[in-house]
Amino acid sequence: MFADAHNDTLTAAFFKNEGLFENSLQFDFKRAEQVDLKLQYMAIWQDTRQKDIHFMKNISTILDLLNRYDINNVGASKIIDKSKLNILVIVEDISFINDIFDVEILKEKGVKGATLSWNHKNKLCGGAYDEEGLSNFGKEVLKKLLEMNFIIDLSHASQRTFYDVVKIVNSPFIVSHSNCYALCKHPRNLTDDQIKIVRSFNGLIGISFYSPFLCESSAKLEDIAKHIAHISQLIGHKHVCLGSDFDGADNFARGVNGVEDFPKIKHVLESFGFSRDEIFDICYNNLLNFTCRFLK
Repeated sequence: MFADAHNDTLTAAFFKNEGLFENSLQFDFKRAEQVDLKLQYMAIWQDTRQKDIHFMKNISTILDLLNRYDINNVGASKIIDKSKLNILVIVEDISFINDIFDVEILKEKGVKGATLSWNHKNKLCGGAYDEEGLSNFGKEVLKKLLEMNFIIDLSHASQRTFYDVVKIVNSPFIVSHSNCYALCKHPRNLTDDQIKIVRSFNGLIGISFYSPFLCESSAKLEDIAKHIAHISQLIGHKHVCLGSDFDGADNFARGVNGVEDFPKIKHVLESFGFSRDEIFDICYNNLLNFTCRFLK
């Protein structure tokens, strides 16, 4: 079985007018079922730097499209349904909201998680490519998200934002698609100190398959395993999962073209000496257990 902490297929399908059961993208429900993927975090991303976008309206439309399918929207049902594909919806860059009570509206619509940023500075905080931290409004939004039992995702946050957030959070959080800075010096990756802080909150890190986060040249499957191994050695394998970033980027590790390639991750982890139980945790159980803490 598999679980994945991040893809952008909801956004890609919406803007490319593709379906979700079967499509030309990197992920669809048919292929997910074929590889026994049971839990998928799906992001809704909109460029908050752009003008004249109807952010909340688009989210409503995307969720209406999602809920037409025979899946379990975890944010709406508040359960994991083992007989269905479980989808958990995250808003990637929630900085379009103008009132903290918009968080309540998003929860009512079935959204369960949020990132505060997407790479660049916004009115809430700094992104990975700048040095800003949380603004006062960002602190208010973060506290409202916590009050509403949202999953906080710190992928795309600046280091200063990361350290500001961990002064406020009172629950586990996820970094859904960020890798190890010690292995690849990319600003979207986590330092060893940040990785240890994730463990101190009993949180989780999803390893992205995006080549520039894996190594400075063209990445291979083995590079995915190297990042998983680094985190496992540093803080234990219970704090790492998969965070593919399918349909959110265009340059993945060689041999990884879509959800149909998840079984290759198991095989490469076996070659790195991970046990069957450890692989089950990394590929499925860690994200499942993390998610179950937020089902209310």
